Amino acid sequence: MMGSLFTLLVTLVLSFPVAVASAIYLEEFAPKNRWTDLVEVNINNLAAVPSIVFGLLGLAVFLNFFGMPRSSPLVGGLVLSLMTLPTIIIASRASLQAVPPSIREAALGVGASKMQTVFHHVLPLAMPGMMTGTIIGLSRALGETAPLLMIGMVAFIVDVPASITDPATGLPVQIFLWADSPERAFVERTSAAILVLLTVLISMNGLAVYLRMKFERRW
Repeated sequence: MMGSLFTLLVTLVLSFPVAVASAIYLEEFAPKNRWTDLVEVNINNLAAVPSIVFGLLGLAVFLNFFGMPRSSPLVGGLVLSLMTLPTIIIASRASLQAVPPSIREAALGVGASKMQTVFHHVLPLAMPGMMTGTIIGLSRALGETAPLLMIGMVAFIVDVPASITDPATGLPVQIFLWADSPERAFVERTSAAILVLLTVLISMNGLAVYLRMKFERRW
């Protein structure tokens, strides 16, 4: 549980600001040319890339090239951040597109600058949709096993991790290891871990639905 919590915390801290900034730039400030079209196509393609590819990327770059600690939530969070970035960017751009153009025109008409229009009017209205997309992206990251297997988060951990650099494992990896054990006692452990993971996932998706219903605006 603590390994999954630290991993999700690193994923949230890294992916949310970068994804929101990227969505704002692409939707509000970037000129429409071949370069931005190429970036948009690549973002859409990365959203469909299998998660094992991101695990291989993390193994090659973060572990072998940068020499970061193996089996740590820091590396797991970095890998899952790369995997969830396209999903959050797409959801954030859809939220920005849902804001009516009249909001922007009204703000510009009373003398607001482009930056003030985006950050004082458009972004607050689009933030509920961005938060919903972020929670959905994080819930997808929580259930991923393949990237964590590739970066070595399969070790037998005795102590509860106290920081993002301590050796740790995640709930999906633990379920995978217990399900592979032939002993009868691990059947109950696997079932219990699956129930815990499902409870967390349902809670996160329920929070996303609640935020969408609470803050949704009808135009």
